[in-house]
Amino acid sequence: MRASEGSFTVGGVNAVARIASVLPSDVVRRLAALRVGRFEARTGARAASYSVDEASERVVARWGGDLCGLLNAMTRGELGAACEALRLDGQGRSPALRERLWEFGAALERGGSEVSPVLQPRPVVLGGHLVVQARPRGLHPPSEQWPRTIPAQAQATPPAEEPESIDELLAAADRAIGVRLGPRGRDKGAWGLRAASLLGVVERGADEPDWRGDVEVKTVPVAQEGAGHWRVVEDPAIAMAVGGGTLAKLQRTLWLARASLDGGDATIVSWYLLEWDAEVARLAKRYLHERPKGPAGTDGRGVYLHKRFFADSGLLASLNGYS
Repeated sequence: MRASEGSFTVGGVNAVARIASVLPSDVVRRLAALRVGRFEARTGARAASYSVDEASERVVARWGGDLCGLLNAMTRGELGAACEALRLDGQGRSPALRERLWEFGAALERGGSEVSPVLQPRPVVLGGHLVVQARPRGLHPPSEQWPRTIPAQAQATPPAEEPESIDELLAAADRAIGVRLGPRGRDKGAWGLRAASLLGVVERGADEPDWRGDVEVKTVPVAQEGAGHWRVVEDPAIAMAVGGGTLAKLQRTLWLARASLDGGDATIVSWYLLEWDAEVARLAKRYLHERPKGPAGTDGRGVYLHKRFFADSGLLASLNGYS
């Protein structure tokens, strides 16, 4: 089971197949017809072209190891119907129903056995959907409370000169936690520049990483859900599409989790140092994408990193906690 998946199978019992078996035929056909896009875009095309058996096989083939993915693809009415068919409480909002069905499926698959969270990680609800957080694979500061809270306001103490070692750079990142960045203004990159300056790093905008050509410093915007869990709110820009250097900027990245505050202010919540390896390379290949970047009326394009990257690479778990 990959870290981004939310189900596993014990003794041949599969929760996705069990849930699919109780869904009405039109629902199974709709799910079977969802386009398998890079970021799970949906369409109802060709829904009527599958028999019920073919549709069921297609649903199990796609989501057989990803119970969270199936539940996230289902509507409120479909979730409620599945709960009632399985003799679960079918009342409540979609997030609660997804959690209820996940509990049912997880219990079914572990067959009453105690299972390590490594084998069956429990998802968190972010944006109304179930998200499985991979364990952190990068360095991050400790926390006395999970999920992390908005840090108390701290005084800005940037180093007088650019840090000479990675330890000095991370020490500066520690001191940046809680520093208020002030109103952003019209410049979308202002908070990123101010955050980098707190570390003594000047963003050069070149193809090589910011700090000594070794570590790229990037901010990633995060926000808290009602239950206190953090989510990434938008895809951060990595580089302009013209000129290359995208992968070089991700070889060693110091991510600064930045949260907006009341009154147009913002602050640094935490940091996460992610080193390039085979898994990060796989995730980058999956989640890097291009889209327009720049003032209206221009044809510039930028390379962005989809926010799912941060669940699969462990940054979210460094904010929300992990077992």
